[in-house]
Amino acid sequence: MKTVKDFPNSFSETEDCWIPLADGTRLAAKLWLPAGSDKRPVPTLLEALPYRKRDAYAMRDSQIHRYFAGHGYATMRLDLRGSGDSGGVQENFGAVQEQDDTIEVLRWIARQPWSDGQVGMFGISWGGYQAIQVAFRAPPELKAVIPISFATDRYTYGQVYRGGALLQRAIRWSSQIFGYKSRPPDPALVGDGWREMWMERLEHVEPMIANILQNQSHNEFWKARAITDFKRIKCPVYAISGWADGSYVGSVFETISKIDAPWKALVGPWGHRYSHIGLPGPAIGFLQEALRWFDHWMRGRDTGIMKEPQLRAWIAEDVPARTYYDESPGRWVTEPTWPSAAISAKRLVLNPGKLASTAEAAQAITFCTPQTLGLDGGELMPWFLNGPSPDMPGDQRADDGKSVVFDSAPLGADVEILGAPAVKLDIAVDRPAAFVAVRLCDVAPDGASKRVTYGILNLTHRRGAERPAPLQPGERFTVDVPLVEAGYRFKAGHRIRLAISTTYWPLIWPSPKPVSLTLHTGTSTLDLPLRDAAQEAAEIPAFAEPEVATAVRRTVLKPGSRKRTFRTDPLSGAVTVDVADTPGRYRLDDINLEVESWSTESYEVVEGDPLSAVGDFTWTWIFERDDWKVRTDSRIRLTSTKSDFVLHATMDAFEGERRVFSRNYDYTILRRGN
Repeated sequence: MKTVKDFPNSFSETEDCWIPLADGTRLAAKLWLPAGSDKRPVPTLLEALPYRKRDAYAMRDSQIHRYFAGHGYATMRLDLRGSGDSGGVQENFGAVQEQDDTIEVLRWIARQPWSDGQVGMFGISWGGYQAIQVAFRAPPELKAVIPISFATDRYTYGQVYRGGALLQRAIRWSSQIFGYKSRPPDPALVGDGWREMWMERLEHVEPMIANILQNQSHNEFWKARAITDFKRIKCPVYAISGWADGSYVGSVFETISKIDAPWKALVGPWGHRYSHIGLPGPAIGFLQEALRWFDHWMRGRDTGIMKEPQLRAWIAEDVPARTYYDESPGRWVTEPTWPSAAISAKRLVLNPGKLASTAEAAQAITFCTPQTLGLDGGELMPWFLNGPSPDMPGDQRADDGKSVVFDSAPLGADVEILGAPAVKLDIAVDRPAAFVAVRLCDVAPDGASKRVTYGILNLTHRRGAERPAPLQPGERFTVDVPLVEAGYRFKAGHRIRLAISTTYWPLIWPSPKPVSLTLHTGTSTLDLPLRDAAQEAAEIPAFAEPEVATAVRRTVLKPGSRKRTFRTDPLSGAVTVDVADTPGRYRLDDINLEVESWSTESYEVVEGDPLSAVGDFTWTWIFERDDWKVRTDSRIRLTSTKSDFVLHATMDAFEGERRVFSRNYDYTILRRGN
């Protein structure tokens, strides 16, 4: 990746830009201003996050925002309410309060002498969510957005539920946010009031997983945080994600299918990362692409971006069945619009052990899969925050062997898909609560099995996520299981495999009791979104190579790492997945601040006993400058009975060696179909 040091515009950096809100709260922002903007106002680009502009994200922020400022934009990195150096208390899940605050910030920006009144927003994850949610509110100052790896609905997409089944990532994410919210503002910036602000945060922080478990259906809690009418979005949207980021990529396709405003979409092979640092690669020149987008809509420049096809996607092929790889083999393709006329459904029937174009004599197959099926599923959203780590789904043969599988004959020609495969299952189960997991795999001639995509459905949601209902044991019914969108080419000689299970651990929390599922062949089907490669554009403009600006100065004192290990006790049947993750310790040289953090994750279950499942997570943060040292330690532990989730959490905060805050949190929450 190229580091650019010379730009068309010089610019200033303001570390302590304070924005007053109507309720008296003061938000903290870092501001980059191009030289001369006081005399010739410029458009502004805003990134709004609860992830600390001052330290934890300072390096990434500087590389991005300096780049945009060097190309003539005022650019702002905002700490949301209650985070970083901003005042107030942050609520959970991007409450409407955060939208209101950000709209106030847009109005404040538009009134500044250096602003021409136009604001664009961009961001990844929470920042992408913030951008699309503010676009949903349609403030007049907002002219264009680039949301990346974002959720239009945090129940349907993201890190809490998948098809109504509780994701164990929800506990891990809650642990992360629990720790994030415990961190103090920087006294060097906010002054003597830092301790009072810190104590206010600690008094109000609660484990977010409690909110998640108290809202197990798609109820008003989630709808209040979702885009309910895409036609309310008036500004142009450039939606971006990656296939490896399966938790969020569906939001891209929902957005471009429903929006009325101008749009473009980009889906690469990446995990949960900006695409200029995308892994697995190829990474692209995202910052140049973003400039083309904002220059078109905010400066009226003919960058050519809206003359190109609206959707560009990476079609992977013969991807390694490994837990990590640097580059994804494949190619870029384009579609003029979406849905595309080049996509058609190809239906395959589930016959005993086979996928075929026509149905054979129906059979009933009854199975109960092991609790530990899913160890090769990888992470929900590979992040690679601390370098290469074993987060991708590995070779699926072990999980396939524990599942009921249906294989096609060896393909006589390449088969290319783009979109969401769909599975219709004709089934019955023997419990009132049950899940089904479906994996679509590419089986190479040597037997290696690569997961292309997957789907999960809590069967109590068979009539919709708003109205879960217990299952009637033995009652036969038909259910649709949509899989996560994918772009993939199955090569000639390979087989297409559909693998079905009643368990998928540690991705989802187990059902209360082992489930036997009866699947009826001949009437169960798989629909593949076939793409006609012959219709693709003859020539596709290449992306620029990745570029960034110079980062803030940082000295690494301890390197970061991420490890994921399995432990098996063959006598007891206990299987444990341990994850140790640390960004290491580093010093931000310009502000003489040392930062260190680490987290642990432990997932355990005993084969045959779903009620033995335990999720245990810890997070530690340390900040130190001269004689100022603070530390927070947090822990979340989740277990369950047949009827309830049992949640225990702790939070401890230290100033120097003195503990200044300590609290235990205990919840017992009714299981509602989970």
